[in-house]
Amino acid sequence: MNFENEIKTVLRARRSDSDMINVMEVLSWQGDQFQQAFDIALQMENRNLVKLIYSNFNAGKVIVEFTLLGKMPV
Repeated sequence: MNFENEIKTVLRARRSDSDMINVMEVLSWQGDQFQQAFDIALQMENRNLVKLIYSNFNAGKVIVEFTLLGKMPV
């Protein structure tokens, strides 16, 4: 699947006070879209934009940390 728009949304959501972000929260997704959020995090990790730090289906969290490449302007 192509998640280019979602990846751009996540990259633009980076906060100045933290390099970590919850993909589920940024995309305003619920538990039924957990797998898609996880797949987005994996695609971003494969591109060296983020490092997947933590994921938990029950908690609705897919936490990633931005790499230097991921911090560059979109």
